[in-house]
Amino acid sequence: MLRSPIKWAAIILMSDNFVFRNFLKLKLYTMPSTKLQNSSDFGGQIFYIGIDVHKNAWSVTVRSLNLHLEHFSQPPSAKILINHLHKKYPGGEYYSAYEAGFCGTGIHDELCRGGVHNIIVHAADIPFTDKQNKNKTDVRDSRSIAFHLERGNLHGIYIMPIGQQELRSLFRLRQAKVRDLTRTSNRLKSFLVYFGVGFSLAFEGKEYISSKVLTWLSQLELASEAGKISLKRYMDDLIYHRGQLLEITKALRKQIQARYREPYECLLSVPGIGSITAIALLAEIGDFNRFDSQAEYCSFLGLIPWEDSSGDSIYTKGVQPRCNKHLRPLIVEASWTAIRRQPLLLKYYRRHAIKNSKHAIIKVARKLALIAKGVVQKLQKYQPDYYPIMGKIKSMA
Repeated sequence: MLRSPIKWAAIILMSDNFVFRNFLKLKLYTMPSTKLQNSSDFGGQIFYIGIDVHKNAWSVTVRSLNLHLEHFSQPPSAKILINHLHKKYPGGEYYSAYEAGFCGTGIHDELCRGGVHNIIVHAADIPFTDKQNKNKTDVRDSRSIAFHLERGNLHGIYIMPIGQQELRSLFRLRQAKVRDLTRTSNRLKSFLVYFGVGFSLAFEGKEYISSKVLTWLSQLELASEAGKISLKRYMDDLIYHRGQLLEITKALRKQIQARYREPYECLLSVPGIGSITAIALLAEIGDFNRFDSQAEYCSFLGLIPWEDSSGDSIYTKGVQPRCNKHLRPLIVEASWTAIRRQPLLLKYYRRHAIKNSKHAIIKVARKLALIAKGVVQKLQKYQPDYYPIMGKIKSMA
């Protein structure tokens, strides 16, 4: 039975026989060292850590050499995990991963500063069997992340610089404020319709509630004081959200012009792309060079067909659902404006609209998105005659 060096030393001290004590000393000095006795042997060994992140606790799994080493739960702190790894596996090389979600990239930054090579993965990119999907727990999630990370099956998402993330959050705040304004406007209209209050003839057929309409509504007489209070509160909410939206839009445009003045002006030269769409592209993407191909860029925007094929059967289900849902509606809306302003895009749309007009506008949106990417990367304004010239050069070659 093997004994640790501490146990052998205790036996030596308790032994009264001189010969037996020397034998034990020889046994102690010639005992081969192991990794458990000499923890510095972890130098160069790779450890893979799967983290299932939650608000109150993390579930962590550690693997190395195709072995499951340990699993534990800990408070939600990257510092605690880093200290545990350096204490238990000193000198090792650490690779970790966790799912993208509510916690953002703060954990990622802290792990990287602590010497851990971390990636953030999309939850849908982690391979799961049907059995795992039907029996899902935090422990199984962390084990699956560590297992597939060790085998190289996981690929991290693109991590924006913190300044770009904050600019993107400002744009998404504006999007949320637009939704709030729409809800408030609909509530006011619903209130007026419910009580049979119709707009005067001067305001009929207008969806936008202008300042003139608000002035007219403020002078409207209702049957009771409760109705007047309700109407006033609905109007106050509408005015408040409009003021908030105006302030956020001004601040967002100022930040974009300070950070991306030249790309912003180049995007505004593209037909169909206005101020809000240009701001959205620069805030949500930032660095257009992050995409390795045009297909990857269009896939990010959700302008690639979603195909489900097997053998000779090919089924196209429209555009794929996995995309940046803040950009695709803006690009498609800009495409309808572009075909009215640019004859080349209108000709391209008419050629494909014979089969399906909805598919045709997506094709135009894809072409418009590629034009936007080109003017930003080259920092050149849109040239309407560029594509015909290129077509003549290719035909002459």
